Amino acid sequence: MRVIKVPEALATKYHGAGFALAAITGGQLIDIKYLADVFPDREVEQHELPEILNDAALGPTVRELQALGEVSVGMLSCWEFCEL
Repeated sequence: MRVIKVPEALATKYHGAGFALAAITGGQLIDIKYLADVFPDREVEQHELPEILNDAALGPTVRELQALGEVSVGMLSCWEFCEL
C-alpha cells in the first residue's frame, strides 16, 4: 500500500477524510477528486466502492485525472493519500 503526502499545492482541494481518486506522477500527488464530490447525492462507504468505481458517471473524472498521471483510488486522511 502506497502512502503519499498531500502537497501544499492541493491544500484548497483537501478537506479531510474521505475516499478519493488521485492523479499521481513520479510518486507525487498532482490532483485529487473526492468521490463524495463526484457523487454528491450518494453516501460513499467502503462496501459501496466497487459499485461506485464501475459507475459510468465517473468516466469524465477519470479521464481528467488520466491526463495528469496515473489514476489511483484510495483514502485521504491526515494530509495523506493511502492507496487501496
